[in-house]
Amino acid sequence: MEKTLFVKTLGDSPKIRVLDMLITGRELDYSITDIAEQAGIGRATFYRMMSEMLKEKVIISTKKYGNMQLYKLNEKNNTVFQLIKFYDYICHVESEREIERQRKKVSVKVKSSKKVKKS
Repeated sequence: MEKTLFVKTLGDSPKIRVLDMLITGRELDYSITDIAEQAGIGRATFYRMMSEMLKEKVIISTKKYGNMQLYKLNEKNNTVFQLIKFYDYICHVESEREIERQRKKVSVKVKSSKKVKKS
């Protein structure tokens, strides 16, 4: 699994991976299995951190389908709100950098492809 800029910036830990995954898909609800798989961690690892994340209201339970409880990021939590702002900011900065890199590539290709006319 390729590390995202968020993970590279804050460190590659299971909690950061979970936050990264939940921030990326913040509009959706997830089962415990979905969160663990998409974050690239074991279910047991997620279970160990889940009670703290629920207690701190970083994640909230949403719907229940049979025995399956769904969870999502609690965007009303101020810490989560600030993390989302940071996430969006670093994504914006990185996309601006990539746009500039691509512009430079295009500029170099255009300059090198022009033929010099001899008189």
